Amino acid sequence: MQILTVLSEPFISACANLPSVIRKTYKSKELIFLERPAERTIVIKRGYVRLLYVQADGRQWTRMILGQGALLGDLPFRPGSFLSEEHAISNGPSCLLEIKRDELENHARMDPAFQLLLLKTLSAQLQFVDRRMQWQLMFPLRTRIAKALVDLACFAGGHCGHGHLVDVRMTQEEFSELVVGARPVVSEILKEFKAAGMIDYTRSHLCLLNLNELTAVAGAIRK
Repeated sequence: MQILTVLSEPFISACANLPSVIRKTYKSKELIFLERPAERTIVIKRGYVRLLYVQADGRQWTRMILGQGALLGDLPFRPGSFLSEEHAISNGPSCLLEIKRDELENHARMDPAFQLLLLKTLSAQLQFVDRRMQWQLMFPLRTRIAKALVDLACFAGGHCGHGHLVDVRMTQEEFSELVVGARPVVSEILKEFKAAGMIDYTRSHLCLLNLNELTAVAGAIRK
């Protein structure tokens, strides 16, 4: 998800000045890593990254989409036992900052202002994990699709003249993976939302036309 600009910009700026930082750019759908790199933390300077979990049978699902200011890789102040296998792929052109984890931690210990930025950033990402679990587990498919669409509006996509243009590019297959639903069923629900005037989409663009109505559907929890 997207970190607020008021937080992400000073955090990225501070990280960019650390001695060990390495700047890397990626094309769309380019592999960043096959498993989390030990002792290296990655900060998204620009663009989006899709984190994928791959099962033993080869099936994969999207764990998270992260935007500007978010952290991935070996996160600071987290026990190494939490490292797990996952793939990271650029979701569109992106620029990343790769930093030594121990340097990031030491800088946070010495600089209270940076420590606060880091704490707020990690806290924001924990909130994203909670919302991601809601997309997967807590709602009927139609409701969690609406919830995922509303949450995607937090990305900096701007407007296309008649609605909010979502900046994250994804196919219906990738979106189905995101909400953990069968593609034919997800496609039918998206068609329903489109016919009702709540969304519009092409193969590569998604526009939210009626956030209020989508939010109402997202809040319709069935017990």
